Amino acid sequence: MANVSRVFGSWASSGPGHDFPPGGTHGWVAWGYGYGDALSVTAHPVAGPPVDRALAIENVRSETHGTSREFSFTVRNVGSTSIPGYGVGVAWVSG
Repeated sequence: MANVSRVFGSWASSGPGHDFPPGGTHGWVAWGYGYGDALSVTAHPVAGPPVDRALAIENVRSETHGTSREFSFTVRNVGSTSIPGYGVGVAWVSG
């Protein structure tokens, strides 16, 4: 039987003038999965009127360092407005 695991992280602005700007990127890393596991990642901008917000996942990469595995990716603000915060969900299916 398959097992599903997930982690959730978030980023929040430190205040006015420090939001995630259009075109900006943040790098993320996750670990804890095994060889052959199926991985997924999504980014969720906070909602709020009156603007639309959009994020994309780029540069998805899986690598090993000795016996450990690392999943890295970049979150990019692909919208036209700054974002005060967002969440990132990573999941993997094993077994």
